[in-house]
Amino acid sequence: MLSSRKEALILLQKWFYSDAYIDHLLDQVTTSLSAQDRRFRDALVHLTIQWKRQTDAILSQFLKSSKKPPKEIYLLLLLGATELLHMAGTRDYGTVNSLVSLARFHKKFVNAILRNVIRFRDSGAFDQFFTNSAIPLGVRYSFPDWMVDRWKSQFGHDVERLLQALNQPPLRMIRLIDESKREDVIDILTSMNIWEGIYPDREDFFCVKSLQPLLNHDIFTSGVVTIQDVSSTLVEYFFPEGGIHLACDVCSGPGGKTVSLLKHVVPGGKVYAYDIDLLRLNQVRETLNRLKFSQVELHQADARSATYPKADLFLIDAPCSGFGVIRKRSDLRWRRKPEDITLLQNLQTEILENVSRSVPPGGSIIYSTCTFDKAENNDMIERFLKNHPDFHWVEPSGKAPKAWRDATLPILQTLPQNHRCEGSFAGRVKRL
Repeated sequence: MLSSRKEALILLQKWFYSDAYIDHLLDQVTTSLSAQDRRFRDALVHLTIQWKRQTDAILSQFLKSSKKPPKEIYLLLLLGATELLHMAGTRDYGTVNSLVSLARFHKKFVNAILRNVIRFRDSGAFDQFFTNSAIPLGVRYSFPDWMVDRWKSQFGHDVERLLQALNQPPLRMIRLIDESKREDVIDILTSMNIWEGIYPDREDFFCVKSLQPLLNHDIFTSGVVTIQDVSSTLVEYFFPEGGIHLACDVCSGPGGKTVSLLKHVVPGGKVYAYDIDLLRLNQVRETLNRLKFSQVELHQADARSATYPKADLFLIDAPCSGFGVIRKRSDLRWRRKPEDITLLQNLQTEILENVSRSVPPGGSIIYSTCTFDKAENNDMIERFLKNHPDFHWVEPSGKAPKAWRDATLPILQTLPQNHRCEGSFAGRVKRL
């Protein structure tokens, strides 16, 4: 795995010295590594970025000087300490030897520090680190303080459970599109040794151990199943009872919500799907073609200014902070900044205002996000309603899981610390 670790180190250097997201850097890299070694490299890079603040605090205990070693060597230590502390299935001997061999003139130094990390872990000090209330939550769980403070003001004492949940691997799910193939799909997933079970609140969602084996399998390529998290279905519990006749999905990329609309469209009905980003719009097109949906038209458009047909239903899956999917995006916690929230709120307001102009009497807007941040969710709709007295709340369907309901507002939300899925939000308002 020496080559995997070496490539991981190069990728980390690129990430630390730029503003790029790590997924973009991984997409750009060329490599001769096997598929298995690439998965190891990618997992190591993501974990190192995810835990960098915690690992930095632990490493500082073993550095005699307040001055850090050269950046390249420090990133090597960050990489090695992360593997020793957070990666299962690798051997300490192989990890240390590989990284020492990459240390050039700092071999003894790197060897000594990594051996200290192993002793720290094996002595129980690492387990105690998580429970030491003298250490700030942001350090223990590797988040920036501004995020921790923001969520503490919203979730109170539950914030630690939230941080714990956001550091867990995401649950892998697929959605059954062709119900007639249910038993066949279950048999196939079982024979592939990736079947885990049916999601408790949705019979059409299956949990699997790995998504990788599915990508080239016929049940995926032919559109029998698709990869989707159950949290994306919140919007469906706000769809009209009689089905969808005409709907506009104004921020459709990458297509999950568009699929939801099309699964509920009536014969002869239609969905117009829009996105400002042509690349994301092409992703929507590829998904819909694979799933064989045809009652749809795709258009590139800016939701802040576009003019839409007078549809019965408008879906705004708004650009947001993405806090609900942090588990899938290891560097979002570091790339996102406090000022982004205000900018996003302004964007969300612009989109809501523009879309509302096309809503006819009796028409509705479903507003959704992939965040649990109240300023982008509850507050956004309540402010919209205050400024638009001709709109009012609409209750979700009685079929919506009770666990996803709110105690005071007619909204649905999933929280990573409470539900076995990503964080998401949805609410519906209707014009009188």
